[in-house]
Amino acid sequence: MPAFETGRLLRLGEHVMLGGTPAAHHIADVLRARHGERIILFHAGELYDAVVEDASRSGLAVFVEGVRQSPFSLYPVTLLQAIIRPALLDDVVHVCAPLGVHRFVLYAAERSQPWNVAGRLERLGQVALSSAEQAETGDVPTVELATGLQGALSCAGPVDSLIMMSPRAASTIMGLARDGIHALDGSVAVAVGPEGGFSGPEEALLIERGALAVRLSIGILRSELAGFATMLMVRELQATP
Repeated sequence: MPAFETGRLLRLGEHVMLGGTPAAHHIADVLRARHGERIILFHAGELYDAVVEDASRSGLAVFVEGVRQSPFSLYPVTLLQAIIRPALLDDVVHVCAPLGVHRFVLYAAERSQPWNVAGRLERLGQVALSSAEQAETGDVPTVELATGLQGALSCAGPVDSLIMMSPRAASTIMGLARDGIHALDGSVAVAVGPEGGFSGPEEALLIERGALAVRLSIGILRSELAGFATMLMVRELQATP
């Protein structure tokens, strides 16, 4: 059973009435949960182990018997994704949200095609919510739109590690971690370019901001896959003792 966003923080031992929320409707009417069944709720990096006390037309009543922190909350990750074909952005959010991406910042790179994605942000937010619930990440990532790479970097704010994906980079992210050259502790932002890659000025801007240029050892992936592959490696390295 997936986890469900509550819309607010809960407390251990709290009796909660989730009336009229999409989560309550899905749990009671679609999954047909009944008294005594255990479910998982979440909000803002906290996961709640709860027991259904009542499921009726008036709403869903649950008891919070456990509170735990999402493992992803220790290392918040932001994906700076260059704008690509709008339908492919759905795929980016769908596959990356389960890896605990905290924020998606979309931006028009110099080599991006002139796609208009402003009207798609609400849909992308729904994709993020659905994927986060299915994966029990403990948080729903935000999806934001920035003006250019500089605007995306400003949205991301200060992070402990800024990673730039470039097929021309001398090192792979796995190699740097294996050799002890770079640790991925703390917050991380990953910058992914469009199909044509970053322009020279964009790479210079990223390096000026302290970005570490890395490539994938598996070859050059399309823009909609590069973020997922990189995020997966980042999360695996962060989880390595």
